Amino acid sequence: MGHVSERAQEAFKTLLSRYSEDTYFYLARNYLGKLQSPFHKPQLTARLCQLFSQESMVQKTLSMLDSLDQVILSLIATFGPLTVEQVTSLLKGSFSYGNLLRRVGNLQERLLLLSDAGKLVFNPLLEEHLLQYCSLIPLFGEKEQSCVEKPYCSTEFLRGFFSLVAKEGKCLFNEGICQHFPTYERDRLKEMYEALGDFLTEMGVIRRDARRCTLDWQKTEALLSLSDYQLLLLLLSRNLEGTAPMEFVNALLSILQTLGGCDTTSLKLLIKGLCIRYQITYTASLLNELSTWGVLTLDENWQVSAISNESQRTGLLIDSDQTISYQGNSPAGDILYRFAYLEVLDHQRKYHITKESVLGAFDASLDYPQIKEYLQANSARRMDTSLTKQLEMLSERYQNVTIYDGLVLSCDERTANLVHNLPSLSEHCLATLSPTIFIMRRDSEDTWRQVLKNAGQLVGATKSFDRIEIMEKKEHPILRERIGKAATLRQITTLPCHPRKPVEKAPLDESLRQAIAKADLSKAEREDLEHRFQSRIILLPSQIVPQVLNPILEAGGFDYQGKVSLCKQAAGKKDILLELQLPDQELIVQALELAFTPQKEALLKAAVMPSMEVKILPVSKLFLIRLVRFHFT
Repeated sequence: MGHVSERAQEAFKTLLSRYSEDTYFYLARNYLGKLQSPFHKPQLTARLCQLFSQESMVQKTLSMLDSLDQVILSLIATFGPLTVEQVTSLLKGSFSYGNLLRRVGNLQERLLLLSDAGKLVFNPLLEEHLLQYCSLIPLFGEKEQSCVEKPYCSTEFLRGFFSLVAKEGKCLFNEGICQHFPTYERDRLKEMYEALGDFLTEMGVIRRDARRCTLDWQKTEALLSLSDYQLLLLLLSRNLEGTAPMEFVNALLSILQTLGGCDTTSLKLLIKGLCIRYQITYTASLLNELSTWGVLTLDENWQVSAISNESQRTGLLIDSDQTISYQGNSPAGDILYRFAYLEVLDHQRKYHITKESVLGAFDASLDYPQIKEYLQANSARRMDTSLTKQLEMLSERYQNVTIYDGLVLSCDERTANLVHNLPSLSEHCLATLSPTIFIMRRDSEDTWRQVLKNAGQLVGATKSFDRIEIMEKKEHPILRERIGKAATLRQITTLPCHPRKPVEKAPLDESLRQAIAKADLSKAEREDLEHRFQSRIILLPSQIVPQVLNPILEAGGFDYQGKVSLCKQAAGKKDILLELQLPDQELIVQALELAFTPQKEALLKAAVMPSMEVKILPVSKLFLIRLVRFHFT
């Protein structure tokens, strides 16, 4: 047992100790044989732990796996602990309800899965081995695909978007937008452009008034500090409701990038499963969101766009017409989009510097020295010489006239000294017109007024003829938090598309079959052992002992007493279900109670799964009853 960690052994013992008495002793008798009374339960658990820690037992257990086992195990490996109801709900589109219930019960009988407070988890002793058999395919498709080079909402797209908003003063889609983004399909571009405008307005990155849209450049810089992947995390999680929306999107994108593509059924399975894992409210709009931002494209099946990890950008090429072009992705902090207007975003990105674009940059507090330093650092030697001279002349002309939108503060020398030397005042000063006259910020008037009052000054009302109404600057409280959260996340490692080892159903051990045939057993004991052998829970000769664990497994036809006995055995037990065959339907039920009419006719009160609708069924009308054992607790 040296290769099994002590933690795994303790976890196995803890889980098994929580089982009901019926379930526990059924498993113990199956794997340990007849139990000599009196017995000590912790000792039995230790023996089971020792048995499933032996390499020979591990290999025999793994050799019995088949393709449906692999699907169910892969489901739990991908989406975490699940209830039986969640497993059947997620896989109901591909497998019958009854078949899934029987197989989940069988996996628990084989101790591959254990119950932890009603949720299925891997046997801690086998988990490391079982994960080698888990994969994304065939859970989400039949074959591995590669991601495709399709346009999506990247940071480069966002830079171009900001540039166009600054140029046009609006963020509405028009047909002229298409010429700037030639690789984007028109309808997809319109949808993405409008969704981005709405989101950025909501977050306060774009400010709209009656005349035009303006940008909060600090917030644009914060958004552009993200990678393409992190930006998509932010956008896709914007409308999600739940406890961990961004972690949900991170897992979703990671798996999609591994898969490369899938059909609609698989995509819905993936989204629903991750909603369960991360406690997100599922809505059909999630699929639309993936399409809107360009993560998925529908072409027979859903194709996944390859999200770029490229961060290197070529040097800037500056043409004589003041067009600047480059390839690759701009790094965080790049300022080209702030003083140049986007021409085209293709494999080669092109921006054009105009007088209007530069004046707009100056108005937004980006000065000439910053632009000059940027051009010199990012372009070939002397390529920027002519351009920087023109920009220098433009900057000089720009500084000849300065118009401030502020409040004039006229004061005495003592107060002037406070403005010059007190940081809490000087940070609100836009300009000094004379030693005692200053231009103060209008939008922070309340703040600097209070500082003056705290300094002992008497501050009267603002003297004005036409008072201008100032719109309060709105800050979205969670944008900074969301950007910070997105910046910490990286694509996670998922299950491989294919298991490390091929999953093939091994033939049953003929030596065990022969041992059962030769053993001195009663008819009931032999039938019970053969059933457990076919169910792949007889793996060792030591398990072939004369005992009956399931007195009756199925009864039908004219065996009325057998059917009554089976209903009686299952009534009131949560770890046993009944599969009922009626003339016109098949039901899986939880037997609640068996009652008799005055005429001695047996009536089964049962909850029909998965709806749990309660029905009263005459046992005589049931064509076949089959016991299905489960282990919920």
